[in-house]
Amino acid sequence: MSNLCTIKAGKKALSIIKDEGLKPDRVSCLMGAAGGPKWLVLYGMDRVLYKKIIKQRTKPLFLIGSSIAIWRFTALSQNNGLKGIDTFLQRYMNQKYSLNPTRDEISNETDAILEDYFPNSKIDEILTHPVNRMVIITARSKHCVVSEKKFPLSIGLGAAALSNAMHRKCTQFFFDRFVFYDGRNFPDFIQWNDFHTNYFALNRENLKSAIKASGAIPLVMRGITFNHNGHTYMLRDGGLVDYQMDIPLQLDDSIALYPHYTDKIIPGWFDKTLFWRKPANSFDNVVMISPSQEAIENMPLKKIPDRKDFYTFAGKDTERLAYWAKAIEVGQKMADEFAELVESGKIKDRVVLF
Repeated sequence: MSNLCTIKAGKKALSIIKDEGLKPDRVSCLMGAAGGPKWLVLYGMDRVLYKKIIKQRTKPLFLIGSSIAIWRFTALSQNNGLKGIDTFLQRYMNQKYSLNPTRDEISNETDAILEDYFPNSKIDEILTHPVNRMVIITARSKHCVVSEKKFPLSIGLGAAALSNAMHRKCTQFFFDRFVFYDGRNFPDFIQWNDFHTNYFALNRENLKSAIKASGAIPLVMRGITFNHNGHTYMLRDGGLVDYQMDIPLQLDDSIALYPHYTDKIIPGWFDKTLFWRKPANSFDNVVMISPSQEAIENMPLKKIPDRKDFYTFAGKDTERLAYWAKAIEVGQKMADEFAELVESGKIKDRVVLF
């Protein structure tokens, strides 16, 4: 067998997998990271997890994430999740921009993508899904980063980056965590203690705004205005506070499954260049599946897709799409390998400790 996927688990999760393998009734939540086009390598994995986990569950399954992960989970939480994720992929692959796109152009195109795969007629499918419970992470802007004007927003983001370099908690001067959750089940097993966190129950009026806000990259896209109890807030990409899901989970005998595009975890968006910034939380109950080095070596340019591809292949959409298609192909092989490991029980031999 090839070795295209890496499977890591925390101590408790490792014990469960070694004893039982991976069973749907043990998986209480799925986690997903921000990362734009990086998600393409996980498309096949999303389809496998829909069939092997979501469709097999009878108890609530929490889908926790920020940015592109929430767009994936929105697709998977429709009545026909396979059709939803396929439609999302097709529309995502078809996005095109001018050589120097403005914030309005990018925002309008992403809005159009959302409308195409998640029209208003499907809102109730999310809110009444028999199993899935969405937990959408967004970042509430404060002080100068509230502004949509380029100069003060740029200055504010620069100050936030410098503050974060001193200590991650310093970033809370600029951003709070605003979490939108399925009102049927409060996610009290997440014990956040870094940023001030506000919770809002999802409803027909705020669901799409929360989805858009979770992926609203500052300076690249427009922020999303959120009105609540007479107050107006500016919401931006949830990855600013929770980029790759370094979150404190208090799970007893269940597992958090984390399909990820890398085997590392970067806490916040501003931490991407800070080699010394490590995750602060325990991953005792987490099982993370990611591409192995062999999988990466099989991809064009020997890397997974990312947002820089829009600049690398500017004006060359055909070449970009061919590159992305190859990454999806490798990701599908990785997902097939994972499915076989689960079905055969051999996952017990492949999983390693975090």
